[in-house]
Amino acid sequence: MINLLVILFTLAGIRSILLTKNGLENSLKFIIFAFVLGYRTFELIPGLKLHPIELFIYSCIIRIIISNAVKYREMSLAISLLGIFFIAYFFIDFLTGYHFMVLLEFKNAFLLILIFFITQHIHFSKSYFVRLLKYYLMAASLISILGVIEYLFPSFMSSIFGFQSRSMNTPESIFFTRLAFLFWGTHLAANLIAPVFPIILLLKVEKDSIVKNNYILTFLLMINLIAIYLSGNRISWLILTILLLTIIFQYRNFLVPYMKSYALLVTMIFVAYVYSQPVEGRYISTFKALTGKIDTRYDSSGGARMARVQIAINSIVEKPLGTGWGSQGWVHSDVLQIAASVGIIPGIIFLIAPLFLLFRMYRAYLIAPINDQTAFFVCCGLLIFIIISLYLNGNIMKVQSGAPLLVLWAIADGYLTCYKQVDSS
Repeated sequence: MINLLVILFTLAGIRSILLTKNGLENSLKFIIFAFVLGYRTFELIPGLKLHPIELFIYSCIIRIIISNAVKYREMSLAISLLGIFFIAYFFIDFLTGYHFMVLLEFKNAFLLILIFFITQHIHFSKSYFVRLLKYYLMAASLISILGVIEYLFPSFMSSIFGFQSRSMNTPESIFFTRLAFLFWGTHLAANLIAPVFPIILLLKVEKDSIVKNNYILTFLLMINLIAIYLSGNRISWLILTILLLTIIFQYRNFLVPYMKSYALLVTMIFVAYVYSQPVEGRYISTFKALTGKIDTRYDSSGGARMARVQIAINSIVEKPLGTGWGSQGWVHSDVLQIAASVGIIPGIIFLIAPLFLLFRMYRAYLIAPINDQTAFFVCCGLLIFIIISLYLNGNIMKVQSGAPLLVLWAIADGYLTCYKQVDSS
């Protein structure tokens, strides 16, 4: 039944993209809701699995080519250069030493270029931008709700989604069983939840109906906080803490009275609850790991991650031009993954591009009219989430974990570019 629903959803999305008047605008809605599907893919060609997200993206490309869609802005130089490097290395690998991992890693990383190409042909008005983030809130919250239900009723969820009930146990000394998000396919589902919190801030400012009711607002905040906590995902804990601190120290209080106090309260509740449980060492170990101090009591995979990172760094030093697509395995850092695979130059571009966009977004936040400041502040929050994820996590090896970052990146870039075009006209 679940697979049938996925098929029907995918067919409905493809039909909307290809045949309706606003197909391209609607495409991002279907792509965002496809984030909920997790690991479910279609094997259209033996050995080659495609996620519904990819099918929607390819449908958009077909729609753009066939309809000769209007282009609202040019591709940024950084994304264009990355596209050139990605394609060049793929052809070199294809001709010299092709294997399946070459295609897998290339097609997943190249989604960045395709998504930016698609968003060139969409005008990001403020209302459209807010609507997209509302879709993201709904999708991420659904992941959280299903995750919490899985945690409470594993047998019930197993009977619906067809997985075997199991838990992710951390070392027994800290008495913590992590939520595995098995309906989604992996605990990496928790990585998608953190952007919910700045998005709720924007929807509150825009007086959106979904957060206008304080009971619904409180439910959304709590269910997503609980899901992040239960995931035990330390990168998600880190991102959540930084986003809440950013609201406390950077958001202008006059835009939403008492918002800083509210964010401070949420932060204190989250941190206090963590410290009231036997997992405070795991929380602290997140910050220790950033300095290279791996605490094996709370971070059983930290040593393996650091080893992979060191191998990638050594590879970059020895072969700065890269070793080719699919040659590095899973590095657990997308920036190092790109630098080691296709060379230090695209690695540096991939490192700097979102940072530069964050700088431009923060500058826009400082000088924008009051009514627009929150939108730019939220974009800054999204970019912080993207940057930390790209630097400290391995995402692009899986479409379902990499595409959300790339889509949010393109949405933020599209909104800033379209805003500046309107502002200068």
